[in-house]
Amino acid sequence: MSGVTQADVVIVGGGLLGLATAHALHGRRDVLVLERDTVGHARGGSHGSTRIFRLGYTDPRYVARAQRASELWRALEAEAGVQLLHPTPQLTFGPGADAVFAALAAAGAPAERITAAAIATRFPAFAGHGDAVLETTSAVIAADRTLATLRAHCGAELREHVRVERVDAHHVETADEIIEARAVVVCAGPWTRSLVPSVPTTATLEHAGCVRAGAGLPIFIDFAEPAVYGLPTPGSDLYKLAVHHGGPAIDPEREFAADPSAVAGLQHAIEKWLPGAELVQVDVCPYDNTADDNFVVERVDGIVVGAGTSGHAFKFGPLLGEQLAQLVLDGA
Repeated sequence: MSGVTQADVVIVGGGLLGLATAHALHGRRDVLVLERDTVGHARGGSHGSTRIFRLGYTDPRYVARAQRASELWRALEAEAGVQLLHPTPQLTFGPGADAVFAALAAAGAPAERITAAAIATRFPAFAGHGDAVLETTSAVIAADRTLATLRAHCGAELREHVRVERVDAHHVETADEIIEARAVVVCAGPWTRSLVPSVPTTATLEHAGCVRAGAGLPIFIDFAEPAVYGLPTPGSDLYKLAVHHGGPAIDPEREFAADPSAVAGLQHAIEKWLPGAELVQVDVCPYDNTADDNFVVERVDGIVVGAGTSGHAFKFGPLLGEQLAQLVLDGA
């Protein structure tokens, strides 16, 4: 070990939350980001090319949060001069669709009910699944470009391939050094709990399939149990489809391998929603889950923690970064 060094704010984790927090602190604090692998690495929860942005939730509080996040996404696009959100209509099916419509209406967000007959005309690939709610403010997020944009504009020092072994409110210990810091932030995805054991999260390995289904398809979500969702890849005929929370519990320190039962569930979902589509790739991604799917954005034993993203936090990335940054600033 080389000794003790000093830092202002140390963020453990260079995924979406860590980089968004660094970006929100830019110009207000000096930030050092430590990433165990590389930004966007294949084992991290932030990897991949696309995510869904939507306002539609059954909980009005999440609709309001998504509306605020939308403003921050636009501000980030303007700052960086890049497009990160690609507007794409979205169909919401299933038993939760009525509650989604009610929450959107209560928030004054644009949405409409669309009949099965109208879906067959406007979105023929999704005919035969009944009525739905149509959102026109949804978008496909360019996820990999988002990480690159936050990295380029966060103003932080970023060190990759650094394994953090222990943290407390003012110290970060790696194999090579101890860093004394005014504030410590942990946004390490499924590895967060190994550093902050009292954080109530569990890790699962989720599976997404890329199929060739043609261009111009909408986003969709089916609020069945388990939920199924899909989204197009802008500029491509590839369409990503996944079963939400359909994978097994895992130890994030072990190698990730596709689970046969989860892949079977994915193939069943593809046959239901895009029958005949060619499956060209199965990707695995760890989820960092809480019991109620609400995020952990709080101070734990003096450490600022962003965790429990539960597979639906990417759309809130800039907002969660602002909230975590405020915890750092409030602590000062």
